[in-house]
Amino acid sequence: MDLLSKYKSHFPDINALYDYQDTVLNILTRKEHTLAIIPTGGGKSLLYQLMALDLKGVTLVISPLLALMEEQVQELNSKGNISALALNSNIRFNKQREILRKLKGDTFKIIYVSPERLQNPFFRACLIASGIDISLIVVDEAHCVSQWGESFRPDYGQIGQFVNFLKSNHKYPFLLCLTATLSLAARKDITAAFKIKPENTFVSKQVIRDNLILHFQKVGQEKEKEHSLRSFLAEYTPRKTVVYLYSKFLCEEYAKTFADNHTTGFFHADVDAQKKHAVYNKFLNGEIEILFATTAFGMGINIPDIESIVHFHIPNSVEEYYQQAGRGWRKKDPVKNCNCLALWSDKNFKERAREINREKFTVDILHQAFRSLIGSARIKSVGQVVSKDKAAFLNSEKYNLQLLRYKLEKYGIIKTIGEINGSPLSIELVKNTPLWKSIVKEAEEGIDGFVHVSKFLGISIPEIIQHLYEQDLQNNIKKLPATSKDIYFQILALEISEDIAGRIVAEINACIDFRIGQLAELKELFSSENKMEQLHKILS
Repeated sequence: MDLLSKYKSHFPDINALYDYQDTVLNILTRKEHTLAIIPTGGGKSLLYQLMALDLKGVTLVISPLLALMEEQVQELNSKGNISALALNSNIRFNKQREILRKLKGDTFKIIYVSPERLQNPFFRACLIASGIDISLIVVDEAHCVSQWGESFRPDYGQIGQFVNFLKSNHKYPFLLCLTATLSLAARKDITAAFKIKPENTFVSKQVIRDNLILHFQKVGQEKEKEHSLRSFLAEYTPRKTVVYLYSKFLCEEYAKTFADNHTTGFFHADVDAQKKHAVYNKFLNGEIEILFATTAFGMGINIPDIESIVHFHIPNSVEEYYQQAGRGWRKKDPVKNCNCLALWSDKNFKERAREINREKFTVDILHQAFRSLIGSARIKSVGQVVSKDKAAFLNSEKYNLQLLRYKLEKYGIIKTIGEINGSPLSIELVKNTPLWKSIVKEAEEGIDGFVHVSKFLGISIPEIIQHLYEQDLQNNIKKLPATSKDIYFQILALEISEDIAGRIVAEINACIDFRIGQLAELKELFSSENKMEQLHKILS
């Protein structure tokens, strides 16, 4: 089926599909769950954009990167004349609510969302109320689904639950999982999670692009790296370079250091969303020559004319190394080489292995983390509901609470009920309902918190959440705090049994051991005499 010819008016700049794109599109016509592993810059987005046009209803794209969402939506709306929407944190909170309330069945062909959005009850309620028929769900950067590796994101692990939610509401989409590189263990994980048949799994034979020229330089001491980077820049004079570092602080420091001869910028997780957006656009437009960045400048980046990629600090795996190197020069016309430099030492690998090992759990640490999550001093009985400030939950430095929640839910220790913005007294309705009057009265006389109100009025937290979302859908909420959000858990067990604790610890530590193995594999690549042969062996 020649979908490009059928929808050529939407993609006037594309003259032909690659053979592998044709192959994947033919698989997708079966409308069965599919996994496609295609090289970076290989036209993954075009696959689901063509399918979206050919299918009835909406294609939902789950993407971890805000900049990619916005860029593709702008391009689809302006150039391709395809109605698309991105729902992300760059849109004001109240504007997001307004957009969701106005969703209708035929408003958009493609909707981009972050994985975190899928668990949001208001988003779910709006999807169902809108009458939207979701035909296809695209899981972009699908390696995030797998627990095997650095990129695992627990919210990606909940995609299956979201699909089941849609099925329970008589919506039966099929899935397209897309990624550029995937280890064999991760491939097994994903195909098992989504029940993808072997005949619906496509792995491109050309995982490694010919225009990426790979350079590897071993250094004796860390201080030699700055000189090596300056020499590299002087030799190749790239107009657009990404330098990957592990440290947020050093991103900023080196941006200052190299500002003597270059226009520089920095990009990491602690840079606020508005500044990230500005830096991204400056780099895209050529106003920044060298961007010093952590992996926050990562998945889904779509800047086609990057002339060099430098790994100042070592990545965590061969897959991560090649994902990042693969962001180099993606333009098809003209095709140019991108020089990729990796700087490394034996000490770098030893220190990184120690850092990863420190993440290992013991049963004692697991119990401490569980108490930190649920605040066990307040827990009196099974079924009790507790709340946790979401920002504190996501940014906990002591424990990986997101991963812990994923494991505790898997073993039936806790259940996530939902999220609420604000407290009873910080939310205002246009017209108070009888239930809301009771909630406000109890909060004024007792404690301004939903757990307290729930207990004393005999109303469950899910009922309160449902009531708030119903009022929001009816446009009956006057004030809802944007920045304050609590996440609510129901405690299904007061303690973790030794058996389950042992299993959780073993699972977490097995993943950490796997990551250490990936690091050893990376060192083997960096040390090997025939690096391209070794890279092909690992990735293909």
